Amino acid sequence: MWWVEAVADGFRYPASPLPIALFRVVLAVAGLWKVGDEHHRGAGRWFAPNSYVSYRYRREHPRLPVGATGYRVLYVAKLIAAGCLLVGLAPRLAALVLGVWFLFELRYDRKFHTAYLGLCTLFLAASPVLGDALTFRTVAEAVASSPVAAIRSEAARTSHDVFAQVLLVLLTVQMYVSSAYRKLRSRQFMSGAALHVFTAALHGERHTQRFRDTWYPPFIARRLIDVPDRVGARRWRPAAVATVVLEAVLPVALLVPALYPAAVVAGILMHAAFTAVLPIRLVPFSLATVGSYLLFPDPAGAALWPWLG
Repeated sequence: MWWVEAVADGFRYPASPLPIALFRVVLAVAGLWKVGDEHHRGAGRWFAPNSYVSYRYRREHPRLPVGATGYRVLYVAKLIAAGCLLVGLAPRLAALVLGVWFLFELRYDRKFHTAYLGLCTLFLAASPVLGDALTFRTVAEAVASSPVAAIRSEAARTSHDVFAQVLLVLLTVQMYVSSAYRKLRSRQFMSGAALHVFTAALHGERHTQRFRDTWYPPFIARRLIDVPDRVGARRWRPAAVATVVLEAVLPVALLVPALYPAAVVAGILMHAAFTAVLPIRLVPFSLATVGSYLLFPDPAGAALWPWLG
């Protein structure tokens, strides 16, 4: 396996910049989605004077005060950084700024998916080839020649520093394995009760939510949600077991070339199911996670990907 050779050789391995550049674009889209969704929910005013979020932050972190002005500076910086990361303008600096924002966000809104996005951007900032493919310069070259020719030319470039790519692969592997382990140890989750209680709460509060996070078709609500707890837990149990099995198996399958295509399909379907069941705010996490699958194949073979002709 290529990543074993890379680790053994001090993270030196011939690699195309295309896979990590593709992941950069996907991660930037995920970041922009998260930023846009939170802005729609009023995130720009969360640190206004006398706001609850500002009060809670000051109470929990009195030695690291951030007022309304400081929050606005960070807020504008993350918007600019997400845009720059997407087009490949100073991408390492943009990834670092976005990562700092996500770490700051964890200080007042602790979410596992925010931690994953933050680590992804910080690890991405360690890559020296972020600006070598799929940037604003690629668009100019595509206009002058053709999109396929421009991308093929960038994919043929070679670097030997895969430290960031290996870190990102290990991060996704660790995320899946730890998630499967935590769920496996939870009797409530494995019984299906957690999924039933969670979806029932979201469905029951749908008319009182200011921002609608979920929508369940009537037949799903009748079959899986608006039922007694014991019945609901029993009907959700297969989904709970399948989730744990997939999260445990996917990291191994993604690392094995022969199983990689099937693993990608299974991972996409699993995250599509997550999107259907869980709040829509988790879409950026699913985008970033599925995007990380691009980093698992041997990066030396990116120039030979079929869609590049």
